[in-house]
Parts: sequence; C-alpha cells; structure tokens
Amino acid sequence: MRFDHRRLAILAVLIALNSVVRLMGAGIAGMETAFAILIIAGSVFGFGFGFALGTLSILVSSVISGGIGPWLPFQMLLAALVGGVSGWLPKPDRLPWRLGILSLYGIFASYLYGLSITALTLPLFVGLDSPLAFDASRPLTENLARLVIFDFTTGGFIWNTGRAVTTVSLIWLTGKTLIAALERTTTRVFVKFET
Repeated sequence: MRFDHRRLAILAVLIALNSVVRLMGAGIAGMETAFAILIIAGSVFGFGFGFALGTLSILVSSVISGGIGPWLPFQMLLAALVGGVSGWLPKPDRLPWRLGILSLYGIFASYLYGLSITALTLPLFVGLDSPLAFDASRPLTENLARLVIFDFTTGGFIWNTGRAVTTVSLIWLTGKTLIAALERTTTRVFVKFET
C-alpha cells in the first residue's frame, strides 16, 4: 500500500492517541503504555508506518510532558525501531497466534529498549575507574555483562519487566479490537479511494 494523505491522516490520529496513552503510565514502575499501540499498528501497516509512529509519538508526548532532554533522540530512535520491526513479524490467520507473536516480540522489545537506554546512561552514572565502566580493551561479552549487572543493580530490570508486563497485557486486552479496527479502516479507506 502507498503512504499517501489518507495513511498520513491515520498516522496523525494514532500519534495523538499514543502520545496521550503514553502519559498515562510514564514514570510509574516501568509502565510503558505506548508500546502496545506501536507494535499493533506496526504489525498492521508495516515498517515505515511503525517507524514514523514510534518516532513522532515519543516526540509529541515528550513535548506535552516537558520530558525533553539529551535522552530524547535515543528514545525516539528506539521506539521507532520497536514499531517498525513489528511490521516484519509474521501475521498468522488465527488471532491468538498473532497476539502470541506480538506478545513475545513485546517482551523482547521491552527488555532490549531498556538495556539500550541503560547503555546510553551508563557513562553518566559510572566513573571511569568503576568495575562496571565500559572498557574498550575488554571483550564485548565482558562489557555486556557489566551492562547487565548495572541494569540489575540500578533497578532497570524491574522497569523493563514493568514495561514488558504492561505491553503484553495491553496487547491481549486491546489487540483483537485494535487489529480489527485498523485493518477495517485500511480496507475501507484505501479501497474506497483507490477505486
């Protein structure tokens, strides 16, 4: 399908919705209410749509909440990848299988997102002489182990778990309705205007 003005209108509505939904859980024990919509919409509309939705919904919600800082570009890029990659996931005909795949991806994306954000903040909170500091002379596996230890000791793992639980719960609670609505909207809007 083409990315035209009709798809842009749907994207704008989802950006507004996801920006508001994200504010409902931001900052509360890792609750990330925005990932479910990113993953579901990316799955329905594809990589480019999910990528744009992830980037812009994080930007808009950050502007609304005043959460703008040096971390914002990294959050936008990571959320864009969360939404975009979901467009590449298989789409089985049976809805429970599809929700299961989206949920497994949601768990993976939640932990990877959290670890990536932790990796970006690690140099800010750990001194160069700390045993947890990044050391370019050490093997990658050792530096990754240091990152995971830092994530556990600072509570990042708890936040990532909260993000994963929230994402999976929302996928199962809203997935059936949201997938049906988005696919119906796509069919009606695009077929109607293209014939």
